[in-house]
Amino acid sequence: MTHLGPPIRWHRNMRNNQPVTQHEHLVPEGTTIISETDLKGVITYVNDDFLKISGFSENELMGKAHNIVRHPDMPEAGFADLWQTLKQGQSWTGLVKNRCKNGDFYWVHAFASPKRENGKIVGYISVRTKPTRAQVKTAEELYRRIREGKAKGIRLNRGRVEPTGIRSIPYKLADLSVQARILIEITINAVILALIAYFAFSLAEDTDQAARDFDLKLLLGFICASFVATVSLGALLRLWLGSRFNLMATVLIKISEGSYRNNIEIQGDNEIDLLLERIKEMQGQLDCTMTKAKRHANVTDRIKFALDGSAASTMITDNEANIVYLNNAQIEMFKMAEQDLRTIYPDFDATRLLGKNIDIFHRNPAHQRNLLKKLSNPATSTITVGPRSFRIAMSPVINDKGERLGIAAGWIDFTAEQAIEREVDSIVQAAVEGDFNKRITLGGKEGFIKQLSININRLMEVSSEGLNEVVRVLEALAQGDLTSRITKEYSGMFGQLKEDSNQTAEKLTAIIGQIRDATDSIHTASREIAMGNNDLSGRTEQQAASLQETAASMEELTGTVKQNADNAQQANQLALGASDVAVKGGKIVKQAVATMNEISTSSKKIADIIGIIDGIAFQTNILALNAAVEAARAGEQGRGFAVVASEVRNLAQRSATAAREIKALIDESVGKVESGARLVDEAGSTMEEIVASIKHVTDIMGEITEASREQSSGIEQVNQAISLMDEATQQNAALVEQATAAAESLEEQSNTLAGAVRAFKLAH
Repeated sequence: MTHLGPPIRWHRNMRNNQPVTQHEHLVPEGTTIISETDLKGVITYVNDDFLKISGFSENELMGKAHNIVRHPDMPEAGFADLWQTLKQGQSWTGLVKNRCKNGDFYWVHAFASPKRENGKIVGYISVRTKPTRAQVKTAEELYRRIREGKAKGIRLNRGRVEPTGIRSIPYKLADLSVQARILIEITINAVILALIAYFAFSLAEDTDQAARDFDLKLLLGFICASFVATVSLGALLRLWLGSRFNLMATVLIKISEGSYRNNIEIQGDNEIDLLLERIKEMQGQLDCTMTKAKRHANVTDRIKFALDGSAASTMITDNEANIVYLNNAQIEMFKMAEQDLRTIYPDFDATRLLGKNIDIFHRNPAHQRNLLKKLSNPATSTITVGPRSFRIAMSPVINDKGERLGIAAGWIDFTAEQAIEREVDSIVQAAVEGDFNKRITLGGKEGFIKQLSININRLMEVSSEGLNEVVRVLEALAQGDLTSRITKEYSGMFGQLKEDSNQTAEKLTAIIGQIRDATDSIHTASREIAMGNNDLSGRTEQQAASLQETAASMEELTGTVKQNADNAQQANQLALGASDVAVKGGKIVKQAVATMNEISTSSKKIADIIGIIDGIAFQTNILALNAAVEAARAGEQGRGFAVVASEVRNLAQRSATAAREIKALIDESVGKVESGARLVDEAGSTMEEIVASIKHVTDIMGEITEASREQSSGIEQVNQAISLMDEATQQNAALVEQATAAAESLEEQSNTLAGAVRAFKLAH
């Protein structure tokens, strides 16, 4: 029982799964969602409906906490009430909003109860069905109020919403046990009886008639009231017990009819409701068990149908080696072997083996039983029954608890296989020895064995035919006939062998043809080589004579060139001496030019001095003229001074005349000096050109000398080469003679090769 009000902080297994959507999946009609958990809420089983509606796979759920499907809209108080109820060993019924894997949601009417084994709770079972839309709407409103803390004055008790306070009295009365209800009825009756006894005693002692009448009426009233109360309480108790027992009977009848989803309303904690709760738990567990059984039955049916229709023979025995199952293929196999098996077991009937013991197939049943009891892993054995041989693949059948239930065996009749194996071994051995003519007889063979025999015979025919064709072509090739080919059509490796053989013959034909053509060419070429060698021998001798004459001429030329080289060496030395003299002359001319330039400069300076003297004479003349004028003014007194002035003027005039003459001479000398300087400059330039020309001549003479030296060396090398050529020519003459002999030998060999090639027959 969980009180509501402020949000409950209950964290056991609480989980906020996100994200969520507003898309609802409606649970289909007739769907039962079942899951089982251990005591910690870890999922141990889910049915297919659970997987379909939740969107999870079985691997994603097994071993995970059940709150993996909890929706965040579910209040914590609801799960607190659920787990509190289950921990008390009671069942819980209510509406739950679950989350799908993709965030969608679905509403279920859930019934959760403890799972008991040997009187102990070992886990929990939850069975969910489709709720009505009215139930969903009511639950949505209730859970919203609980999440918002607005659910005042109510509580959750085992999934039921009950009021608190004085309004809870009817619910508490519903919790009264049957014993308490009977005790209440007995107590009320006892009180009424006590009152009746009291009034009866009072009536006996009452002497007043009026009082007696009153007490008598009162006594009768209590008696009537007691009767009515007793009858009413008995009727109510009977009605209540009848309704609850009728509900039990109805539910039990429906359960016996296979209906495990009956609505059982628990009204309280009394013995009747406790019994109904156990019936409800039983109903849920039966529903879970039957769902599991149907699931296993479906799996078993699928396996049986698969085995019945399987082409592989299958037999299943129990632990006592009794045959409990035979599929159709196994029965047909025994039918085919029935006549042979009756030679050993006259009463053998392939259609009546079910329930028989497999000892009928064994000569030593005790030994086989001992082996089968020890069988713990798949094994294979072979048995021979009369003319029939069987290969049996056996495997123990073990349930989830590790208990062995029997043996599953697959029978294969390989009698025909053994026969065909012997025939195939014989044919293969013959083929290994080169004999491809043997074949498998088809008489008495059917089905796969017959088809296998046909295919092997066909293989041998194709192999024999193909190899014979190859042998035919190779024999023709060995005899020199290159025209033989494989013309029949083959595929695969024989087709490749045909192509390779024909291509080999074609290529060999082409090679022989090329050899024949080459032989003819070699024969013609060898004849021409021999003729050419004879002609070459004569010309080689002529060349040797010419080389000897050339060698003599080259010796004379070598002497002439050496003399020219010596003369060029002397001329080069003379040119070097002339070059040195010219260089020295050039230097002297340069010095003369420099001296003339200095003389010209000095002459110019003298001219300048003469100019100064002329100026002084001019000024002196002016002074003398002035002195004469002053003397004339002075008269007698200045006569002497006038004479002196006249002399001075005369002297000045002569000085001026002499200065002019000297200047004229100096000007003429300067002109001649300048002319000489120009001539000297020209002579210097000419000397430089002469020096350059002499240097050029010297360089040319040096080059001529070097060229003469190199020419002399080259002529010596040519002379040596001619000597070597003379020797090589002599050797060539000898080789030509050898080549002539080789050509003659080649001609003989080509004739022999042509004869050998003519032995092959080629297509034209």
